[in-house]
Amino acid sequence: MDSKFNYPTEIKGKRKLYSLFKGVKNPLEVISGNHQFAGDNYYIKASFTNKNFIFSQDKEFVEYILKQNHKNYYKSEIQSVTLGKYLGNGLLTNNGKDWLKQRRLIQPGFSKAKIASLVNIMEEEIDKSFQSFDVNTEADLYDFFHTLAFNIVAKTLFSSDIDENTVKELGKNITEIQEVFAKEVRLPFYSQILKIFGVIDKNIQKSKRSKDIIQGVLDKRRNSGEEKNDLLDMLIQTRYEDTNLPMSDEQLVDEMLILFIAGHETTANALSFIFFEISQNPEAEKKLKQEIVEESENIFTTESLMKKSYTSNIIKEAMRLHSPAWAIDRQALEADSFQGYSWPKDTLIILYITGLHRNPKYWDKPNSFIPERFDDENAKNFAYYPFGAGPRLCIGEHFAMMEMALIVRKFYKNFSFISYQKQLEKKALVTLRPTSLKGKIIKNLA
Repeated sequence: MDSKFNYPTEIKGKRKLYSLFKGVKNPLEVISGNHQFAGDNYYIKASFTNKNFIFSQDKEFVEYILKQNHKNYYKSEIQSVTLGKYLGNGLLTNNGKDWLKQRRLIQPGFSKAKIASLVNIMEEEIDKSFQSFDVNTEADLYDFFHTLAFNIVAKTLFSSDIDENTVKELGKNITEIQEVFAKEVRLPFYSQILKIFGVIDKNIQKSKRSKDIIQGVLDKRRNSGEEKNDLLDMLIQTRYEDTNLPMSDEQLVDEMLILFIAGHETTANALSFIFFEISQNPEAEKKLKQEIVEESENIFTTESLMKKSYTSNIIKEAMRLHSPAWAIDRQALEADSFQGYSWPKDTLIILYITGLHRNPKYWDKPNSFIPERFDDENAKNFAYYPFGAGPRLCIGEHFAMMEMALIVRKFYKNFSFISYQKQLEKKALVTLRPTSLKGKIIKNLA
């Protein structure tokens, strides 16, 4: 360890070897175990790459990195380079002035007013998808929500019809890309093996195919001559302030790909976790259905969906327990220090959101599902960051919250869900996802 810097407790020896190898398949188990051993902040030096990593589930440290001193931190090479070679140079992977320029262009498409105008389109897609449910229907809600969320993104953001087979192909490509990416990041030496056997090249081809599909959506819109006043029209027509030029097709496709992925995958994963928790907590379902009755004809209005409610409490609590954005990575542009710790330039900071959200220092009964905790008047100050924080707060937060509230209320107005699973098997890739959510959908006969 470099004596010039004062790192947190170091993970070394057998625990370090265990972390490096076991972390490939079970990162949540390993990182949580290391925090239990070392405290809310710990340090590990990667033997093969010689890189410094600091992991944190400490609220003040997280806020320092994401808010107070955010200018000293970029998205790490893990995302900007390794993931960027698959997903391009969109909002998720971009950095610095280029990121800020893109954010300013895209932000107007996600204003509350713009999102409010999309409720009817969302309702149409949700109602259509629920038509497949009979009195008793067996289903894997994880698969169901991925298809539904993808269709909602396609219709609301791009007004585009993409056939079911293409949806499945894109979803399959995204999953396979993430699985290879996870191996590249967690076992850097293994990436050489992946290269030798052509896995990296195959992954890049899957990415290219996904981008070709999205280019087709873009070309179809341009050739149609139609104006649909959606996000795609805005992206096509918007101009950079300094040059008055539009985005290049390459940049447009990269942004669209990121919005497709972020707009459907994290929401679908979150919905799976939400419905699982409701299925395990009958009292929460009872209170949710009571609120649906009390809201009456206002139940699906924008005002009702966006206001603080028991519905939103359920969503927030499920995302606390199972945050799809399970970790946030940053890379130090210059050496830095905080509360007695110090670290050099290029240190990789992993903000462990899953650990923060279950840290007993900040949460009473941290592993219990208690939606009512978000009634607290101090809830805005909770150690709670499912959408990140600071300037890089997720651009689609309001879109996702409204979409999830609408789906939850639409479903529980007419149905209940009995999960066959008492525990969820989770997979931590770029996002945290369950492997399935199988059960029975019961239609209300009253």
